[in-house]
Amino acid sequence: MENIILNSLYTIFSKTINILPGDFAAYPGIFLGKTASILTSKRKERSVANIKEALDYQQKDAEELMEKVYRFVGITFAEFLKMENLSREELLTAINFIDQDYLAEAFNKGNGVIIYSAHFGNWELMAAAMAAAGYPTNAIARSQNNSKFDQKINQIRSARGVNIIPKGVSVRKAYQVLKRGEILLILGDQDARDSGWKMDFFDRPASTYHGAVQLAARTGALIVPAFLLRRDWFKHDFICQAPVQVAAKADQEEQKIILQELVDQTEKMIRKYPDHWMWLHRRWKTY
Repeated sequence: MENIILNSLYTIFSKTINILPGDFAAYPGIFLGKTASILTSKRKERSVANIKEALDYQQKDAEELMEKVYRFVGITFAEFLKMENLSREELLTAINFIDQDYLAEAFNKGNGVIIYSAHFGNWELMAAAMAAAGYPTNAIARSQNNSKFDQKINQIRSARGVNIIPKGVSVRKAYQVLKRGEILLILGDQDARDSGWKMDFFDRPASTYHGAVQLAARTGALIVPAFLLRRDWFKHDFICQAPVQVAAKADQEEQKIILQELVDQTEKMIRKYPDHWMWLHRRWKTY
């Protein structure tokens, strides 16, 4: 019954957003963010505590930032639903590529490219933007518990040219797409539980997925850190950073050093734009 209700609400929400013109479609997203803030009080409390510790914020400042995060997430979800019906030209108009040469040069080497990013900004739109720009784009994503909802969001991703690789079968398929010289988007900022490597993240130990550096060593793919910064409704800067290469002979300690550098770059972006990051995740769950 719960899934039926959620699926019905999703359908109503999606239709409403796609009926509204221009940036009016952002308002249902803002409403959704405010509603989520009320309904997820325990998670919000934990997130506020993480903000205080990570950024050394006072309680009031942390609470104000958390409300901005909810608003940001709501608008981001509204954009995601809206982008299914945008033309390729409209989608590319929404994106200002900065230092795109880093991505183009890495892609042209033919060994595949690993885009290393986070649940930061509108990461779904970032994947769609790469596909719209002509790059064969794949993304690793966790399947949703609600199968109907999972099907609907994957339909939007597919409509925008993004191929989804489900977690669980990700290593083999990720290897294959990189060997074909394609792009693989990895969001490396969630807790990796017992299988992760212990990295320093905001001066705290955090279990971190290491697939990006291991795949880069195995395939020769370059790792390009990239992030999407919001300027307004469907106005974003796509920032690419200098490619990182992992030698085929790099041992685990060398790979850990590179992974820590990638984590540090992610932290730097979050410190600069703290409302862009999904503080709702239990990032420090393992340690």
